[in-house]
Amino acid sequence: MDQTENTKEIPCINLKPKERAFVDMYFRCNMNGTEAYRRLHPKVKLDSCRTNASRLLTNANMQNAISDYLTKQAMGKDEVLSRLSSIARASEFPFIRITDEGFCYFDFSDPESEQYLFLIKKIKTKRTRKVVGHGEDAEDWEDEWIEVELHDAQQALNTLAKYHGMLTDKVDVTSNGKDLTTIINVKLTDESDD
Repeated sequence: MDQTENTKEIPCINLKPKERAFVDMYFRCNMNGTEAYRRLHPKVKLDSCRTNASRLLTNANMQNAISDYLTKQAMGKDEVLSRLSSIARASEFPFIRITDEGFCYFDFSDPESEQYLFLIKKIKTKRTRKVVGHGEDAEDWEDEWIEVELHDAQQALNTLAKYHGMLTDKVDVTSNGKDLTTIINVKLTDESDD
């Protein structure tokens, strides 16, 4: 695979082609500089990979490119709210197909369903095969069971409600923007004086 194949996503700010390749590999290796350098230079010893990766990662141009990339990849407030809203409204319908005979199955390859794959938390499948009957009358049967679990809609609703100020964990006690303070004078008397 070409080392610079996915570098089009990495900003080109004053980076040489080898530096861009390193930054690209750095992100493919979950931000592990040593591993990125090792994959780009497989004949280099591990200690040298570590030293060279550290040198590259302290370069100001490299740091700027990495920072710019991370900024562009981060979800903005609107995207977070949109995703939470989708999870709160989620159903299995984008993935379910029903045949003319009334059989129900999941279809994850449909372009309509592909845009909602982020709603899925977990998929379990189980396939069983059995032979029914004896001798020449025996028939092979295959059954497949699929369970799809979506992300928790209630949790997404709670998060959205908190964002919109509908649920609060604290009470704001102020008066015209000033904190209320109460001064309590307590006079302690010695009961033995009575």
